[in-house]
Amino acid sequence: MSTEALSDIAGPPLDESRHGQLTLGAFLLEVCRRYRDDEALVFDAPLLAGETVRWTYADLERESRRVARALVAQGIGRGMHVATLMGNRPEAVAAFFGAALAGAIVTPLSTFSTEQELDYLLRASEASIVITQPSVAKNQLATTVARLASAGDIPQLQHVVSLGSVAGCTTWSDFLAAGDAVSDEIVDDAVATTDPADLALILFSSGSTAAPKGMLHNHRAPTLQFWVQSELFRRHRDTRMWTALPMFWTAGMNTAMGATLAAGGCWVMQEGFDPGEALALLERERVTEPYTLPHQARALAEHPAWSSTDLSALRCVYGKSVFAKHPTVTGDEGWQMVVGWGMSETCAFISAHAADLGREAMKRSLGTLLPGNRLRVVDPDTGSIVPVGTEGELLVKGPTLMERYVGKRKEECFDADGWFHTGDVGHVDDQGEVHWTGRRTEMIKTGGANVSPAEIEVQLRAHPGVKLARVVGMPDARLDQIAVLCVEPAEGVTVDAADVQAFLRERLAAYKVPKHVFFFQPGEIPMTANGNKVADDQLKARVTDLIGEAR
Repeated sequence: MSTEALSDIAGPPLDESRHGQLTLGAFLLEVCRRYRDDEALVFDAPLLAGETVRWTYADLERESRRVARALVAQGIGRGMHVATLMGNRPEAVAAFFGAALAGAIVTPLSTFSTEQELDYLLRASEASIVITQPSVAKNQLATTVARLASAGDIPQLQHVVSLGSVAGCTTWSDFLAAGDAVSDEIVDDAVATTDPADLALILFSSGSTAAPKGMLHNHRAPTLQFWVQSELFRRHRDTRMWTALPMFWTAGMNTAMGATLAAGGCWVMQEGFDPGEALALLERERVTEPYTLPHQARALAEHPAWSSTDLSALRCVYGKSVFAKHPTVTGDEGWQMVVGWGMSETCAFISAHAADLGREAMKRSLGTLLPGNRLRVVDPDTGSIVPVGTEGELLVKGPTLMERYVGKRKEECFDADGWFHTGDVGHVDDQGEVHWTGRRTEMIKTGGANVSPAEIEVQLRAHPGVKLARVVGMPDARLDQIAVLCVEPAEGVTVDAADVQAFLRERLAAYKVPKHVFFFQPGEIPMTANGNKVADDQLKARVTDLIGEAR
């Protein structure tokens, strides 16, 4: 790929013929035909007293078809909306693909949602039916949805299905039984008449300060991500991938589920992350690729059973990860965790480095554009395209870009030329590689210079004494704003502010080093309901008090 003097670049042409089927239903039928007798999903089912459930690809197709026929029996057809509200479990995968097989638009909803949040999500999703389960962790999902449905304030919501027996819900078995009278030919016809450009999926963001945004995607978006990510991660038929990341995030839906199925591998599922149970699964199921968030990997390494667990089957581990340091692990030295850039609006990756391109590439940038994608970098104030190497707002087009936001017209979501303004700040270099600096809304203006919280937080991942770091901008009479660093120290490690600041001075310009460093005990840094993001407004209120106490 060549670049011009201006930051307006394109990835390689997209050749759809080199991938498999590009509708969700046809994708499922293709991989189930290819790998029919191979193991697809493994799950220790809480509803079955921990019994291990194993589904082959043939099982997955059979159960997905049963869901599709049951939905048709309930009057669900092309363009209608089906919500799934389930943890990681085989039935959730069958419900996801079953909705697609029936021609419906599927919406995976967050199991972390409060009742108020679910009320909003169900209205926004326009779901006619919700497929759920009694509970995940402490959230009573089925009871909550049944209560919202019975109130009559969500008129389009006509039916709630639950895996267990819950008042106000149809049981899973009764739901499936109603579809026995529907022929498979009806399902096959729905798949055959579905086009990759047809609407397929709504993804909701997990924003911490505003109502979640719904992204409406066509069939091409998730399926293309399935095929491409399978290649990026170098998955294959012998891959046994474990993760607890949920399917309502693109990481769980695309990278875990879709990319594993595309390769004919097996997903070893965990409904909610528990380090002890995860270690047992990694050992028993001879997992080859663990897929975790950084805090989950640390929790595994800190668990008492860590050193005694046999992890010798792991191959896809990398560099300085905790897995690579385990005494029983000899990883594939040619494999690195895929690094890339994307968002829910693009159904995940826009740019990436593949797993076999080496650690230096991963450290250098966020990769080159994937086929079919385009990127512009513009001055956020004037809208003019900036020169290569110059920082600005990142604008994108591409084959997995959303159709629009739910509740918005298309012209409200894109500019007049069809570009999506991501709100991300970064640049492209003269090799066409993408560099991300941070979010426009999060940039800290200190003494006339921009400081990216993300840049500081990324550097601190290499500090052995830092378990969690969050940088917030706070008002300052002299500099307008200052960067304040909030740290949860790693267990058993002594670290102080001077040490952290000295560490950062070796890696960042002096003006980027936070003026204040505050330390928090485990659990003291406030998090959003799903536990995946820091609740910045609450943290800033606490920092205001701490700055006042320090004066």
